[in-house]
Amino acid sequence: MKTIKTGIDAPAVPISYELVGIVFLINAAFVKPDQGRGGVILAGVVFIVAGLIFLRTSLVGKQRIWTKLLTEVGVESTGQALDLGCGHGAVLNQVAQRLTLPGTVTGVDLWRSRDQSQNSLAVTRANLKVWGVSDRTSLVTANMTELPMAEAQFDLVTTSFALHNIKPAAQREQALREAVRVLKSTGTLLIVDTGHNRHEYQRVLEQLDCHVLRARRLGINGWWTGPWMASYELWAVKN
Repeated sequence: MKTIKTGIDAPAVPISYELVGIVFLINAAFVKPDQGRGGVILAGVVFIVAGLIFLRTSLVGKQRIWTKLLTEVGVESTGQALDLGCGHGAVLNQVAQRLTLPGTVTGVDLWRSRDQSQNSLAVTRANLKVWGVSDRTSLVTANMTELPMAEAQFDLVTTSFALHNIKPAAQREQALREAVRVLKSTGTLLIVDTGHNRHEYQRVLEQLDCHVLRARRLGINGWWTGPWMASYELWAVKN
């Protein structure tokens, strides 16, 4: 039986947290109680728990975020959709499951392992086959800042934890411009991301004549190590 490969976002981050936590706990054995052993143990536990929270968000939390968001927004069953930075295809699949032909969804990515472990076009294509959505999906290797698609082509554009990887801010703005360019009038743009760029995205989208219906922080399902690195969603419609 074939299995789904989902990958871990920014895999170096949780590995680093777990290793640092283990080092703290090992060092605690050599620290006397009156010299701060409790603090060293606490630091180790905090790092390990933060790493586990990161893994939970990567493997489970973000799926729950998108299930809820797509259910609330609704997906036109015969519409055309685009998923930017699709990675292993988790959001791509969620959209595809809500479509019936001639409705299709296209996934775009550069397939970089530093963004997500085991990230490749071949792995994503295999995942889509196992999910049973190959007939409603297609994959394109392209940069989000320069999409090889015509204007006003899609009813829905999604992007999940991809925009913050684009630097500097001018390039993120260009990626948003491209997303809006390929979106049909009255089409929907859904962004879920982390970092501190929510207000930046909202400002750019409003400048691009989009109406932002919702922009809010998300709860524990979007914590990357803890509430200090939370996630947020933006729901916008092109005028």
